[in-house]
Amino acid sequence: MPYEQQKRNKPIASLIKWYIDKKSGKVSESRKEIQKRFDYLDWKDQKRILLVFLQSCKSDREWAYQKVYRLWDNCFLEPMKILWEQYHENVCAWSVIEHFPIEYVKENAAKLEEINGYYHICQRLAENPAYSIDRNRLQDKEYLLVMLHTHRDVSENDARDIFFRSLHKICLTEPEYIFRVSHNSRGGSFSVEDIDDLNSLLWLFHLLGLEDLRESIWKWNQDVMSAIYQSEEMKELNKESISDEDYNQKRLAIGLKYLYIALDKKYKDPTDKTYIDQLFEKVSKQSVKSDVIKAQETIPVPPSIEQREEAIAMLEQMKKKNSAIAKLVNSMGLDTGTDNTSEELPF
Repeated sequence: MPYEQQKRNKPIASLIKWYIDKKSGKVSESRKEIQKRFDYLDWKDQKRILLVFLQSCKSDREWAYQKVYRLWDNCFLEPMKILWEQYHENVCAWSVIEHFPIEYVKENAAKLEEINGYYHICQRLAENPAYSIDRNRLQDKEYLLVMLHTHRDVSENDARDIFFRSLHKICLTEPEYIFRVSHNSRGGSFSVEDIDDLNSLLWLFHLLGLEDLRESIWKWNQDVMSAIYQSEEMKELNKESISDEDYNQKRLAIGLKYLYIALDKKYKDPTDKTYIDQLFEKVSKQSVKSDVIKAQETIPVPPSIEQREEAIAMLEQMKKKNSAIAKLVNSMGLDTGTDNTSEELPF
């Protein structure tokens, strides 16, 4: 039985030697092989490779930065410090923020934040209970994650405001297919748990120990679900003969409308209602428009006698000019005689 002999692995020491020697002519080949086999090598060899790659070009450094971040050892501290101060590269900043001594991180906080953002630097500095978190520089979900990872408490009122502010923002966003509702069966209602962003917030509340808040949101959600299911809009929607895509889009608009109605007034703005109504009307018309388009699709009409005669004449001319076409037409048994123009042509 024929077979293709498998390529045999070269010694890793040889590959490293060829990679270091830029005149070996095997730098690219050895780089590819080293990176391919890296995760399966001994830790001693991995450290040697990373230290070598950190002294190479930017693309090789960035590959090594990611490995160093996950395989951190203090042997990397000094070379990484030199590289950070020389290049200030984003992926290098990951290890500086996560693994360097906290005093060094504090001293370089401004530059680290410029390169990597406040969220990551805050997460490290906030490990010190005395560090004051600048809430205004964090998005809501980032704030919750920082509080979770640094073992700080979030008040129920703060978490509730975050949840309903997020819901308000979603209600004012044109519906898109980022919701699990598109996978629900027809006739089902709509829940905040069908909205991915809100569902992830509820999970964070669980991790933060805010079970009473989760329970109160769940009860509120049940009341809204009932209102949606019993609404005239849903009853009318369930009577419509439309595609699943249009059905789910309209159900989403109905759900967001009733979720908005149920919001406490402190989370609303006086200009919201006009926008909500316009949004609902726009989505409601989408399926009607698609039905009109389908109804207006052109129905095939048989060609007239004049059109048939013209087609026959053109075919006769083509036969005269090209013997191959004439042969093909004859082999297909097509009759182009003018006495049969009242019959449909076979093409």
